[in-house]
This record gives sequence, C-alpha cells and structure tokens, in this order.
Amino acid sequence: MSAGWVAATVRAKAMARRRIGAGAARRIALAPSFADAIGLLEGTAYRRASAPGTSLPEAEWLITAAELWQLRVLSGWLPRSAVGLARALGARYECANIEAHARALAEPGRRQRYYELGSLALSWPRVAATASTHDLAVALGASPWGDPGDGSLQVLHDVLALRWLRMVAAEAPAAVDWVTGAAALVVAKQLLVRTTGPVEWLVRSAAPLLGPDWATARSVAALRTALPLAGRWALDGVDSAENLWRAEAGLAVRIESDGFRLLRRGTPGVDPFLGAVAVLAVDGWRTRVALGDAAYGGGPGEVLGVLA
Repeated sequence: MSAGWVAATVRAKAMARRRIGAGAARRIALAPSFADAIGLLEGTAYRRASAPGTSLPEAEWLITAAELWQLRVLSGWLPRSAVGLARALGARYECANIEAHARALAEPGRRQRYYELGSLALSWPRVAATASTHDLAVALGASPWGDPGDGSLQVLHDVLALRWLRMVAAEAPAAVDWVTGAAALVVAKQLLVRTTGPVEWLVRSAAPLLGPDWATARSVAALRTALPLAGRWALDGVDSAENLWRAEAGLAVRIESDGFRLLRRGTPGVDPFLGAVAVLAVDGWRTRVALGDAAYGGGPGEVLGVLA
C-alpha cells in the first residue's frame, strides 16, 4: 500500500469524525428560531453558514460548498492513481454548476453562484465559457458528460445525474448498489411523478445502470420488478409516488451505514476514503434537512426522523 493511500486514509477518518451527526442535527431542527439554528453551526465544518442574517438557501449552498471543500482536501492526499475516483465523486458538484449555468443562459440577468472545483473539474472551465444554450450543448457533447438532450432544464438535470452516477460506478465498485439505487429514484420520479413518460435521452443515460425494461413501468410495483437487483432495494417499502421521499431518505441511510462500514476497514485504500466521502455527504444533507425544519418550524420532520 502506497504512502499516499495511508495518508489519505488517516485524513479521511479524521475528517469523518468532524461530522455534525444525527444528534446535533436534531438539536438544529429543534432550535427556537432559524437564527438560533444556524448559530449552532459555529465551530463545525459548516461554520461559514453560521453568520447572522444567513438565509436558508444561502446556508444550504454554503453547506454543499463545505462538502466539496472537504472532498478537495481529501483528494489532495490521494495517490495519482486515484485521480479518476476523486473527479468522479467531485462531478456531482460540476453537475450543479452546469445546471446553474444553463439557467443563467436561459434567464439572462439571473444571478448564479458556482462551486469552486479546482483540480476536480472535468470540463467546467470550457463549459463556463459558453455564452448560449447552443454553445453549452456543443461543449457538453464534446466532454465526458456527452450530449445533454433536448435542452430543457429538467431533462438536463436527470441526464447529468445519471451520467454522474455512471462515472462513480466505473471508479468505485463498492458504490454500485448506492449508484444503482440512486438511478432507480431518478427514473422513478420521471415515470411516477412527472407522468409524461421517459424521454429518449433519459432512457439512454439510464440504460448502462438499469437496462431498458423500466421505461414501460407505470406503477411502483411494476418499476421495482423491472429494475436490476442492485437497484431494486431502493424502492423497498414504497407503495406510491407520494412515498418516494421515504425512498430518498432510505438511500441516504443505506449510504451512511455502508460508509461507516467501509471506514472501519483497517487496510488503507479506496474503501475507507469512499466511506468518509459517503458519510460526509449524508451529513451535509442531514444538516440541510435540519435547517429546513428549523426554518419552517415544528421541529424535526419525517425526513429527519428516517435519517436519525
């Protein structure tokens, strides 16, 4: 095992110990006001979101930016052979940047913020330089993201998400069940919530992970049967489109549980690094959910109850 993997593993385990955790998230959700809730982030990895006057959308953005920063720090300790893994994991944030840029092109004058990707960027500098939706589509088509589809923001979101999941599956075999489960939720929302049927671009993007049979399903039960075993679990206990939120929360629970298992492995390498990234990503999501609960009042909601 290289010295790089040893250093990266030590750093990953140390960073994972700095997470907020379920108990602190619950305290945030129970805060008497949103100002009190963000104040509880002081001294944590999300401290930039704790400034007085920070809005909920701003706090959510800053928490996600903190997740990315942690990934960039951890990636700096990786051996050169793991660059592909780091960039695949970081592509999640490039997805967000691409969508934000697409919105800015579609709505001139709309203010957008972009995550700083650093060395994790796949094609963001070239994409960011585009000045029209046509140029954006051309740039994406010539990049690892591929043809973005019909140009609509909703199709772009789903297509990018599925292609990102494929990148992670290619670089991190231990994450295949998470990735396939997440892909199942993407297509479930398309089929069962939007009800317009899957577009060609979505079917193509999902096929390497889910195959083609899911595209004709029109119920949760039919969709679950059509999915490969590696992703079928994501719909366990879900009997209607209205309960897909529970599947999303269940996915986070599974990722965190498996992440802790990978972190506990004694041998330095990909597994504990991936485990740390997984645990930190779920921690960020849980913290955003807790802040949302605090902002709207009423204490911890159902999603946080599943995550706790």
